Amino acid sequence: MIIVINGTIKTEMPLSISMPVSSAGRNNGFNNFPVLTRGIDNDGNKLRTGYLPATTLRGFLRRSIVLKDMQAAAEQQPYKLPRVYAELIGQDNASEQKVDEIDLLKLKETRESSPVLDLFGCGLGIKSRLRVGHFMPAQNVLPDNIIGVRKDLDDNHAAFNLLGEDERENFYRRSKANTQRSRTKQLLNELKRKRRALEKKNECTAELDAAIKESEKLCEKHRVEMGDMANSSRTILEHYALPAGLELSGKLIIENSKERDIDLIIQGLDSLSRFPILGAHSARGCGEISGEFNFQKNGDLFKKISIGGFKEAGITNL
Repeated sequence: MIIVINGTIKTEMPLSISMPVSSAGRNNGFNNFPVLTRGIDNDGNKLRTGYLPATTLRGFLRRSIVLKDMQAAAEQQPYKLPRVYAELIGQDNASEQKVDEIDLLKLKETRESSPVLDLFGCGLGIKSRLRVGHFMPAQNVLPDNIIGVRKDLDDNHAAFNLLGEDERENFYRRSKANTQRSRTKQLLNELKRKRRALEKKNECTAELDAAIKESEKLCEKHRVEMGDMANSSRTILEHYALPAGLELSGKLIIENSKERDIDLIIQGLDSLSRFPILGAHSARGCGEISGEFNFQKNGDLFKKISIGGFKEAGITNL
């Protein structure tokens, strides 16, 4: 039997997702916020939209379920590392420990041994019965660019004036060295660009090579002058996020469903309701969501679950 769960997630605050950079180091123009093509305009141009990746929701549900089980087992029989990798991450070969340190083989022999692995799967050994789709807006919406700044000590005059005179002098020296390092770095990058242009023309680069070498020495000199305060400087912070108040729709599908599958999904959604934060930059105002999930069996609605508000999920049985 197949259970279909139609879900709607509303962004109560901007939603920021940080996807890893590809091995080629490519950026999609949105700091790798997930964007995909959905449709083509009359001129054949791709129409793109931001979305909430299936892995974000699926990962939250899986982690919340396993962590609750681990907490219950911690006092009497804590999980061993291979089981944590298997259930929490879905990898059965991530540990260097031997498989026989835990009944991982037994978990593969019978799905009944682990409800989590039975539903979510584990590597190539246990196929997942849970399908999670991307959650997408009704109309194409691209993420907004949100810019902020992390201030330095001299922006907080009250705190700065409470420093000793020697420490204030150290700060000024570091600040000056940081400015000089930044300017030298810009010059170094420009010299390298010119050198690459000469290389393409098969022209002599000896003069630029010497200038690059000196610039590198200056960069290192200023870096040393900054000492252990090298990271204490004014920094521009930038990330991309879908706007608040946006509704995203998607679905979860459970194949060959069992009663305990529904219990696990309810457990995961309840955890999300009690802490309804997804994605990145939650410390800077992003990530709060709310939502509703409708459970259907044979096309008939039999359960509704509402989440959000940092409280217990609302469950309605029909």
